Amino acid sequence: MNKITTDRNKLEFECDLIYYTDGLKIANKLKQVVLFGKHKNCVGLAHNQIGGDKKVFIAKINNNWRTFINPKITFFEGKKFEHEESCMSFPNKSNKVIRWNKIELTHQINARNNNNDMWKKELFFGFNAVIIQHEIDHLNGIHIFNKNEDNNNEK
Repeated sequence: MNKITTDRNKLEFECDLIYYTDGLKIANKLKQVVLFGKHKNCVGLAHNQIGGDKKVFIAKINNNWRTFINPKITFFEGKKFEHEESCMSFPNKSNKVIRWNKIELTHQINARNNNNDMWKKELFFGFNAVIIQHEIDHLNGIHIFNKNEDNNNEK
């Protein structure tokens, strides 16, 4: 089973796009890490947190694990607020991060050769929006200690 990396150097790079079917396989690996490991309080995990380099993450949205492949935040709205966040890659540490209260996310839901729509747009609010933003940051090489360089209050 894959372990969650705690090495900042292995987190600070932008992940690459991936074929949908390969993304599903990665999502299954991510789910195994959080469901069968010691990570009961985990609400999200990105591929680069287990040593990968693809744009895939899973997130616990409304108490259900969801898969997000090739995701991109396409819209921010509402108030920004400061949120105290922790991260599986930085055990027993937290930092205050600025987040949006409402976001729109576009992510892949089908393979290119599928006759159905390939992409889905969804709105997320509150804590669900925070989870999505945190995981998208991981895929872009950003974590809670380099997100707001001028506002790092590592605890």
